[in-house]
Amino acid sequence: MKLFRIIQRFKIIAFLLLFFSLNAITGQTGKIKGTVKDSKTDEPLIGVNVVIENKRMGAITDVSGDYVILNVPPSTYTLVVSLIGYKHVKVHDVRVFVDQTTMINVSLPEEAIEIKEVIVKADRPLVRKDPTSSELSITIEEIKNLPVENLRDLIQLKAGVVTDAGGGIHIRGGRTSEVGYMVDGISVTDNFSGYQASNVDIQFMQEIKIVSGVFNAEYGQAMSGIVDIITKPGSDKFEASIDVSTGNYISQNKNIFDNIDKLSPLSINDLKLNLSGPLNLFNKKFGYSLAFRRYDNEGWLYGRRRFNTFDSSYQQGKIFYINESGDNKIISLNRYLNYNVQFKFDFDFLNKIKFSNLFLFDNAKAQYYNHLFKYNPDGLLKNYSSSFTNITSITYLLSNKSYFNLKYSASYSKYLRYLYKDLKDPRYVNPELLRQLTSYSFLTGGTDIVHDNRGMTTNTIKGGLVSQADKYNEIKMGLEFKFSKIELDNQTAKYKDTIRIFDYNRYLNEGYFKYTPFDFAFYIQDKLEFESIIINAGLRYDYFNSSGKIPTDSKDPENSVKKKAKSQHQLSPRIGIAFPISVNGSIHFSYGHFFQIPPLEYLYANPNFRVGPGGLYTLMGNADLKAQSTVAYEVGLHYGFFDLIKLEVIGYYKDITNLLGTEIHDTYIRSDRYAIYSNRDYGKIKGFTVSLSKRPTDTDYISATLDYTLQIAEGNATDPNDAFNRAQSSPPKKTNIQVIPLDWDQRHTINLSTFYIKPNDLTIGLIAKYESGFPYTPEIQSIETSFENSVRKPTKFNINLQINKNFALFNQILNLYLKVYNLFDKKNEISVFRDTGRAGYSLVSQYTPEGQGPNTLSEFLIRPDFYSEPRKVIIGLKINIK
Repeated sequence: MKLFRIIQRFKIIAFLLLFFSLNAITGQTGKIKGTVKDSKTDEPLIGVNVVIENKRMGAITDVSGDYVILNVPPSTYTLVVSLIGYKHVKVHDVRVFVDQTTMINVSLPEEAIEIKEVIVKADRPLVRKDPTSSELSITIEEIKNLPVENLRDLIQLKAGVVTDAGGGIHIRGGRTSEVGYMVDGISVTDNFSGYQASNVDIQFMQEIKIVSGVFNAEYGQAMSGIVDIITKPGSDKFEASIDVSTGNYISQNKNIFDNIDKLSPLSINDLKLNLSGPLNLFNKKFGYSLAFRRYDNEGWLYGRRRFNTFDSSYQQGKIFYINESGDNKIISLNRYLNYNVQFKFDFDFLNKIKFSNLFLFDNAKAQYYNHLFKYNPDGLLKNYSSSFTNITSITYLLSNKSYFNLKYSASYSKYLRYLYKDLKDPRYVNPELLRQLTSYSFLTGGTDIVHDNRGMTTNTIKGGLVSQADKYNEIKMGLEFKFSKIELDNQTAKYKDTIRIFDYNRYLNEGYFKYTPFDFAFYIQDKLEFESIIINAGLRYDYFNSSGKIPTDSKDPENSVKKKAKSQHQLSPRIGIAFPISVNGSIHFSYGHFFQIPPLEYLYANPNFRVGPGGLYTLMGNADLKAQSTVAYEVGLHYGFFDLIKLEVIGYYKDITNLLGTEIHDTYIRSDRYAIYSNRDYGKIKGFTVSLSKRPTDTDYISATLDYTLQIAEGNATDPNDAFNRAQSSPPKKTNIQVIPLDWDQRHTINLSTFYIKPNDLTIGLIAKYESGFPYTPEIQSIETSFENSVRKPTKFNINLQINKNFALFNQILNLYLKVYNLFDKKNEISVFRDTGRAGYSLVSQYTPEGQGPNTLSEFLIRPDFYSEPRKVIIGLKINIK
């Protein structure tokens, strides 16, 4: 109830600010502009009405015959051009993209021509002239034909994107937390972890824009890239769809993946519902769009219940005493269940005020494979997450060339990690049972006692002014206020009201803590569009207050007086320039400074400021961390051939400083030391991308894109904890004083996507990806045998396929589809044994006995989690109702 009272309070504030503030909007719309001329004399026409059909949006040409329509949501439209004494002209297939200008020049024939109206089709330029940085826009039509399941699949289509072994996304060599996620102009990045907080299902996306280059000043708190999702508005007529699919993993690799040879057609099941259309209420026309999805995937990594959690096994001398009471049932260890609900409605008020409201709800239950629990599956933790986001937007049209917009977002997310919800659940057993009998044995009982609870409430007020000041200048300026509340409640489950094993790392962070960080940002952006040059220039100011405290005496952090952490301020200038070099080509150059506060979990770690005795065991947060900094450069060439093939060549370089790392501190007690997070790491990224794309024609239904990326990602450390981990080793290692390849340094990447699309009939889509191997450090018996990250893992190759076939039944359209992921069932090795560099074998057997107590060494060395997902086959049916 308290949360909802907060939401209502801020909604009132947001409504008042609408009338007292001029604020701005981040890029989630595009614009249409052009010139209207007399078809006979080629003279510009004044006072021509240019409107978007079935939309209350339009403009009137000025004395030069020029017009501009601002604030156009991304979609495909029909443009109606009319003037007394001239025939009406309808321009079909006008495609508008986010943050881009669509040029439509029209010639009007005189009324004397004996036709009622002139129908033309918009000529989509193969090469757009206005982008000043590298970006990829994926429309709703393209998403439907792609073999993808979620947002991550879409992001991987962009050149320069790398996915690490854990599924983390790295854009142009940056860390996973350096990506900013946005929905309808509002950031949905979880500032605590650095990942996306609110999920949008792909069926609810109108367009997704992925910017990996130098993005404009309207985007902040990101250093590597921006993922901007525009959600579907209500349609002009009623539409509905029901999409049901089922599938399974089908693989011949049963020597790696347990239970993979068992055919279970319902192990993956997916239900999607979608409704959209107009609705007349109170003499107003509302547009609405509603989507629901339930997705259940049993997973492909299994264990076997050989042991129950209360079983107790032990070793005396060379004899193993195994207590094994399980039923040997096969149990999934990486199941994922997700519910997603999305609802959006919008309407126009007095033709000048546009109102929309978006609601997102997401609930997920997941389990992550842990090899040690393979024979004790009931003791493994489960992960629960839920979130809701409500975004209210009001746009006021000042004129045909200016508008201001105000947005208010209220979001809440919760993350839980536990085995049983009740800390005193009697199913928790003695923690001493959670042990390995040897270094290469599975757990023979026990329950994980971790019990973490994190909640985050965020209220955002954002808005700004957008104005087409004249024919050449589009000016944006905006403000953003973000109020957050983070609540941490880290506990340890109880066994008979006591804990018999003391875990110091848990003790450091145990307890309830609350933080209220505050963010503020202001930006101004000018887009100048001339025939021979386009300039995007902007400046951004960011302010951050962690509301945290830091000890005044670093040698006794727990007992010293605490003071408030300093506020952080940054100025980020950015500029991008595009030069149209011909009708078919352009080049661009961009440069910018980018700042980002590290994920807040590193500011608030070890809130008790405790230092472990007798050595270096303690990691401590730092609420005084500065923003990480990136200076990025990019240059690109775009050229079209035969109005059919497009070539892009883009080179880039990034210099990264103040990256998150750790440094070692001494205390007054000589033997006691600790590590604290600080801005000490650095990196540099360089690379280039070559891309060729072919678009379809009226007689050729095939389209294709092929790109190659060469990228070098280097730095002094991959892991922020690197200095801490090195100092703990025996003997202690020095930190790197020169750059090394980062763990996600993938030198060569090739992406191929090709489609055969016969409208309203058949679609075949194929995506192929080749990736060179990640680096690793070779070891023999845990002793490094070469320099860090000096050797490469095997390469990876993958193909995904989708086939759609439409059928007509009772005046409705049925779509039958087949999706196959990892078409050729490739055993891509994402992790390896460091003594061989392969996932399939290790040299451990040369110096370790085969018998390991509950299992053999050979059993333990079979690591299904070292490989990527096996072949996945999905069959589905979608019914479209109109």
